[in-house]
Amino acid sequence: MAKFPNTTPSNNNNPNGPWSVSTSWTQPYLPTNYNPFYEPSPEHVVTEELIRVAAVDNIVDKMLTYPDAERIINVIKQRGESND
Repeated sequence: MAKFPNTTPSNNNNPNGPWSVSTSWTQPYLPTNYNPFYEPSPEHVVTEELIRVAAVDNIVDKMLTYPDAERIINVIKQRGESND
């Protein structure tokens, strides 16, 4: 059994040839950064704002009643009744 499983150094099948190890790494993409000096580009600010707008739209779509609108309508009705 190998001393380090899941590792396979390569020498291009030449026992006298040079050995090599290759690695790769990719920076994950995040629309924000944890650096305190980072300032997001305008397109990221817009994207984040559109995500917030969509979230609020979903909340409003799931509402069965609209308390603020009902309160305004009641105030208008009371003013109309007091004028009659």
